[in-house]
Parts: sequence; structure tokens; C-alpha cells
Amino acid sequence: MTDQLPLFLDEHVLLNGAMQDMNTLRLEAAKAAFTHYRELYPNGDCVDARLKIIDHLLNGLMGLPGGGSGAATLCRLWHDCADFAASLPFHDTATLAAVKQSLFLKAADLLDPQRLSAEPFLPDQTPVGYIYLMAGQFDYAIASLQAALMQTRDNAHIYGYLGDAYTLRGDSVVARSCYLEALLIDPEAVDWRSCRDAALLELKRRLQEEQGLNPLEAKHWLSSYAYVAGIFPPKPIKQLETIKTSINEYLRMEGDYQREATTAMGAGLFMRAIILCDNEASLRMVKGIDYADIRRSMREINAPLFAAYMKHMKDRGKTGSR
Repeated sequence: MTDQLPLFLDEHVLLNGAMQDMNTLRLEAAKAAFTHYRELYPNGDCVDARLKIIDHLLNGLMGLPGGGSGAATLCRLWHDCADFAASLPFHDTATLAAVKQSLFLKAADLLDPQRLSAEPFLPDQTPVGYIYLMAGQFDYAIASLQAALMQTRDNAHIYGYLGDAYTLRGDSVVARSCYLEALLIDPEAVDWRSCRDAALLELKRRLQEEQGLNPLEAKHWLSSYAYVAGIFPPKPIKQLETIKTSINEYLRMEGDYQREATTAMGAGLFMRAIILCDNEASLRMVKGIDYADIRRSMREINAPLFAAYMKHMKDRGKTGSR
């Protein structure tokens, strides 16, 4: 009977310890352990890429300033590190995720949570809420991002990150209202790398792979398709002045579209038509707009999607009447 191997060999203990040190930014210890491992086990796992990444991080952390400047430096360091790792034969996504988390936790520790409202942006204009979002501190992220919106109301980036924060906190209804606002403002400005709404991301993928839209077209049409798919709920408008503003925006976009019928303009016009149709009763209080004209325009812009929209509204009416 052969002897049973021990559960952990010294080789594995050394390697796992080095990985843990790297994940938690104990970089000098990780470098020493990986170097020692390579000397002891030259035929073991290749650790050269890990050592290069560790050196890249050590160089980036030298002379790290404090406060918001330090947090901005750490944010840039992560993005540089991710690009550097992509240039290497390194595919350990778990390690990269752990390093990212540790870098942003370190960045969050440099910030003062008591100044979330007073200082919602870092010196390089990175939203402070983005740092807290990446660090997994969602309540701080939401408070800071909301403060940022008070300074830049029509900021798709901020709304997108706010959607991410609410999604990760488990508030999907609020999150999707934030994602919709971001898409209405500028679909191209949303940071899709950080988006945490699986249904939205899957729909975006399907628009490209099944509908044949290019990535830019998919971003612009995503909100309308998400509405028809039931991902986005109706957007009620209760104040008359907001209704008037929405109608003026729609009429302006309609004029622009008639002069130059681009995909982006057509997609934006279609989604705003959906919102106005959701508020049909309020339209009667405003002159210069007609519900039938809006529907006719939707049909002309995208007939298949308009047919799907009408079916969605019919099905929703049946559900609501039960």
C-alpha cells in the first residue's frame, strides 16, 4: 500500500502564500516568496508574469500621495495594471480581481467619508463614488454619486455608476431608473465595463449578435429594446412643466432627425416617444403634440420594434386589467 500524499505539499503552501500576499498588496513579501519559489521549483508553475505585475505595482505605489490625489493615483494604477497584465501571458482573473479590490480599498481609506457631499470629485475629476463603488462600499458610493449629480445633473457616467451601486446593493428598481437616465443622456458615455445589470448586458449582446447591430448602434437602441423586453418600467411624469420640457425636447429632436436621420437620433427619438406615450393623459394638457403623430413617427423609425412595442403595451394592458 502506497503512502498517502499530504494534503498540502511545501511547494503549494509557498505558492498559495505568495498569491495571497499579492492579492492583498503585501507586495514585497509576495515578490520574495515568488522568487524563492522559482529558485526551489524551476519546473513548477511559471511565476514570471506575476513578478512583472508586482514590480509594476511597486513602481506605481512609490511616493503615493495622501487624500484625493492618492486615491486618483491608485485608480489610474489599477487601469494601467490591467492593461499591463493584458500584454502578458497572464490569465488569472481571480488574482486581478483581488488586486483591484485591494487597490480600491486602499484608495477608499485615503478619503474622508464625512466629506462625501462637499467633495464628490477627485482632483482629476474622477467621481469619488466610483472609488467607493469599486471598493464595495455601496452606501458611501450612492451618497457621493448623488452629491456629484447635484453639480453635474446631465452626467451619464454618474447615473451609470449610480445604477451599478444600487444593483450591487440589491435595489434593482432604482438601479434601472438610473440606467435609463444614463442612456437617455448619452448611451456612449456609460461605462459598460462596470455595469452590473446582467439582463441589460445580455440584451446588449443579443442586439449585436442576433439583431446584427454594431456596438455603437446597440448602445443607442438598448433603452427602447429594454423597455419592450420589460426590463425598464414606464417612466411617469407628474409635473406639467416637466411634460412641457419633455415635449419640447422631443420636437427639437424630431426636427433634427428630419434634417439628418442618423441611427443615434432615431433611437433617441424612439425612446422619448415611448416616454411621452406612457404619459398620454398628460399630453392632452399641452398643445402642439399629437399622440397619433408620435406613434406614426415610431413606426417610420423602426417598424419591427414598434410592432413589438404595441404588443408589449397590449400584453401589459391585459395584465393590468386582471
